Amino acid sequence: MLVTRFPDLSFRVLLQECSRRRDEALDEFRERVAGFLAIALVVAVPLYWTTSGSEVSLVQESEAAEPATGAMTLEAPLVNPDAVLNRLETNRMSRSDVRAVQSQLRLRGFDPGPIDGLAGKRTLSALNAYRQSVSLLPVQAVSRETVAELQGQ
Repeated sequence: MLVTRFPDLSFRVLLQECSRRRDEALDEFRERVAGFLAIALVVAVPLYWTTSGSEVSLVQESEAAEPATGAMTLEAPLVNPDAVLNRLETNRMSRSDVRAVQSQLRLRGFDPGPIDGLAGKRTLSALNAYRQSVSLLPVQAVSRETVAELQGQ
């Protein structure tokens, strides 16, 4: 007689147990394969990068970063503080500036929400609606650059 931990020796119970064990084994196998592939990728990409000798850039160039000293260097790029500060200073708007923009939007028939000097979702939505009405592309943030057309009219 076959000894198992199931009191019922029906074929259906044995089939369910075999199926459950097979699924567990397949899941474990998939996890191990995924782990090996992840390790291989982590090892292969830097290895290819160092042996290929080609120029590889993991980030887009920007005017705020100085050019790197070479493709094979592992040093962080130097930052151009003048470019960073210039960008921050030109795009930053005070609360009074945002209130002025909100007032202009309301005068032109776009609802920026309360005129509170905070550039929130409703202000951005109203700005994008205005920009769309004058055939400009929508923007992701309220800044001096993005409201120049509004203040110019």
